[in-house]
Amino acid sequence: MTLQEFLAKYLGKIKGYPDDSQYLGQCLSIVKLYIKECFGINPPPSGTNSAYGYWSNFHSPLGEVFEKVENTPDLIPQEGWIAVWQPWTSNIYGHIAIVASGSTTGTLKNYAQNWTSKVFQLESNRYTNVIGFLKPIKEDNMTDEQKRILDFIGNRTEGDVREAFGALADFKPLQEKVGRLESEIKILSDSVKDLEEQNRLMASEIGQKNLKITELENIIAGYQSAPPSANDLTSWELLKLLIKKLSWKK
Repeated sequence: MTLQEFLAKYLGKIKGYPDDSQYLGQCLSIVKLYIKECFGINPPPSGTNSAYGYWSNFHSPLGEVFEKVENTPDLIPQEGWIAVWQPWTSNIYGHIAIVASGSTTGTLKNYAQNWTSKVFQLESNRYTNVIGFLKPIKEDNMTDEQKRILDFIGNRTEGDVREAFGALADFKPLQEKVGRLESEIKILSDSVKDLEEQNRLMASEIGQKNLKITELENIIAGYQSAPPSANDLTSWELLKLLIKKLSWKK
């Protein structure tokens, strides 16, 4: 889940951790939920029963996804970092929040529970008592495709993941094979059209020849009903030869 998706889901609500029956509305509860849903690790106990323990103890596996950055006067923390306050006179637990955009060297914009309200909301503070920040080791620069793959993996077993990536590896060769088959189909389709055109032309030519043969047969029938004179015998023989020749071509 991205920070923006996390904010869309939880801003304006009161959350506990690991569920709403425990530590409801506490500052560390919403940060633990943020770490769980946006960084994919199980947030550890603070070890001090306080928000400050996330800085002073920095228990594993926090080091897998965050690095500690000390607060300095000229530092401007980036959106998505986690700000940690050390205890002060009126608060022995410290405080913790998610850095929002728009911070400056004098103003810390942050999303938090249990500062001015139990509700998870945008706050604006000075840097007083801020000891430092947990900075994500890897910024959110994944592509949408990588995010979809990560979302797909989720809680699936190793076998599920291997099967999915095996199918993904086979996809490109199959895609290329489909492309080749589509090309072959087009060639065959064009050949069929050419043959159909040739067949149409041949049928037309045969029809014309049959028509001529029919005409000649009618002429011959006329000669048979009225036998030719001696002067027509040559023409008679020529007609028969012509009919045979046309029949051979057919």
